[in-house]
Amino acid sequence: MIGWLSGVVVARDAAQGVVVINVSGVGYEVRVSLQTLAEVGDLDELCTLWIYTYVREDQLLLYGFASPAEKRLFLLLNSVPKVGPKHALAALGGFPFAELVDHLRQGRHDQLQKIPGIGKKTAEQILLSLGDKVGDLITGEAIAVANVPRADGGSGLQDEARAVLVELGWRLKEVDAAIARVVAAGWKDADGALDDLVRRALAQLMER
Repeated sequence: MIGWLSGVVVARDAAQGVVVINVSGVGYEVRVSLQTLAEVGDLDELCTLWIYTYVREDQLLLYGFASPAEKRLFLLLNSVPKVGPKHALAALGGFPFAELVDHLRQGRHDQLQKIPGIGKKTAEQILLSLGDKVGDLITGEAIAVANVPRADGGSGLQDEARAVLVELGWRLKEVDAAIARVVAAGWKDADGALDDLVRRALAQLMER
């Protein structure tokens, strides 16, 4: 079973949602969401993806994800009856990771229906199946990212929160603005914790 792949990008097709990665001379064709595709480097650049292998009698497909949390959410979506990997990947590509999780937690079926291929009944089935299962995804991803040693050796909570939110799919400019608003409201590194800052910044991002 392939857990992850790391290699050089030799092809990328945005229309099909496919990238090909050269790993030790072998080209792996990997299907990715639009959000993950945005994280994949240009041709000849190094790329690392977490992998899910989909096996059926007549198919063997690889699905790739920018983070373990995105892979976990894909597996949850794929477990919903009548969703399948194609629609699960479409859902992941429809919104930044944190925003999609928020829609699932808040039961916003109208937002899910904006995703191609997901109608009212499917959106309602997704919410019914996953409403109580997605709450820990953001927190778990925050802990995983925060525990990765920083190259510059810094330890500022604002820098760590910035890394978490960017990893979750938000744009750096938006993240910086959200954190600045939280700090302007009185939040201080010395008084808070990483998960508190991430949650406050997420609340600001969700209000946009």
